Amino acid sequence: MISSAVARGRPKRNSGQPVGIQTVETALDVLGIITQEGSAIGLSELSRRTGLIPSKLHRYLVTLVRYGVVKQSISSGMYDLGPTALRIGLAALNRHDAIGSAQEVVSALAANTGCSVGLYVWTELGPTLVRLEIGAYLPTVLRVGTALPLIHSATGRVFLAHLPASETARLLRKERADAKADGLDFPTVQEIAEMSQAIRNSEIYWTRDAIIPATVAVVPILRKAGDPLCSIVAILPRGRSGDSQKARIAEQLQAARDLLQKEIGFDIADDELASPAAQRRVRELQGRLEGLAQVRQESGKP
Repeated sequence: MISSAVARGRPKRNSGQPVGIQTVETALDVLGIITQEGSAIGLSELSRRTGLIPSKLHRYLVTLVRYGVVKQSISSGMYDLGPTALRIGLAALNRHDAIGSAQEVVSALAANTGCSVGLYVWTELGPTLVRLEIGAYLPTVLRVGTALPLIHSATGRVFLAHLPASETARLLRKERADAKADGLDFPTVQEIAEMSQAIRNSEIYWTRDAIIPATVAVVPILRKAGDPLCSIVAILPRGRSGDSQKARIAEQLQAARDLLQKEIGFDIADDELASPAAQRRVRELQGRLEGLAQVRQESGKP
């Protein structure tokens, strides 16, 4: 909740910190609550959460909507993050060197395998798509900026397995409450723990039990244990998910993981990177990346 002094427009008195522009701070507090909600929120609930009276809150929302930071649903009147907020978030991610490298790797993986390949990062909304390279087959429409559920998506389950429980608890409670309200089954705490342990024990998480009606493979890119930088998901084309095809794609995903985790300083066991097969996979992927960079340079693309 926004403090009463802030709600009345008076500067906060906090020794050691300069006084800023109070209306901007209040607008950012409103935006922060919308972000934390994880889904659209109505005016009355937002008023309750912020402590601002609806008429005053509405004026802030009008400005935020005008600049595209927030959007309002025409049908429901509820408020959610807008396109400008998405552009700001993606721009911030692109300035992260490791995420930039991961996006390059996604392009190489799609070219190498023919799969559609997506890059997801963890945000307050959950696993969020930041890059998608469409390959030979994509059975559904995926949009950059879309957040996935934890339990009912393959990528969500991988983040759930590798993140600390404190990071995922809020979204998991919400998904459980939504399932109960809709009369749907939801896994028990023990079932979730067993599933998460199985995922952690696997280098790559393979499943057909996902939002996308296809065989998918998800590999986490770890900064350290319990701290995934991102996850890469490969969506296999129809008729190309046999054992031999899956083995080839697994090699590519492992090479991508090794390349990125080495770049960000993850302590990979020496014998994992020293094997000739692992070195060959990494060299092959690096060669593809260099080829893509050369093509962009010759075409004048950034």
